Amino acid sequence: MVTFDPKVRLSHMDSYIRKIHQSLPPEEARIQLLRCRLVGYKLVAELAMEGYTRATVDDLMAVAYENLSKVSGIEISDPYLTPCESQYSLLEELKSYPYRDQSDRFMTFIKAEFKKVFIPTLRLMTELCHSENKYSWEEVESQLEKVMVELGVEVNWPECDSYLENYLKKVSAVLNLKI
Repeated sequence: MVTFDPKVRLSHMDSYIRKIHQSLPPEEARIQLLRCRLVGYKLVAELAMEGYTRATVDDLMAVAYENLSKVSGIEISDPYLTPCESQYSLLEELKSYPYRDQSDRFMTFIKAEFKKVFIPTLRLMTELCHSENKYSWEEVESQLEKVMVELGVEVNWPECDSYLENYLKKVSAVLNLKI
């Protein structure tokens, strides 16, 4: 049964995230967790009047990253704990993707999810990073465009920017963003 009730969706997401390490390879699970956090913040924003907070999502993600680290045997840290540092490392990771086997299943997954995961994640990290040395959104966007050209990913930027602005407005109160 498909539902749009934010509480039900958050509950389903909770169940999925707690088991993600059992059903996906660690590399793919990391990317799915980025997407789930974006969805989680949006759901919490819709439920904010009922006492749901950013901590609701962050606590759930902490469990997911801990489980994923245990299963993979590699320390996989939550990128939202250090958004400034993660902004740089995620961009560097993305720059390495054109050098991977493009026919690999993981790369097919990356290309399909690029617009839904990396662009909004990096936009949000740009807002969450309060360092004066951070990349501006324009600098991030420029780097993303280079990677997308190399990967053959197309984005309608005006449409994407409109979505991102609406998303940021929706989650700004939950994340204490000055939008």
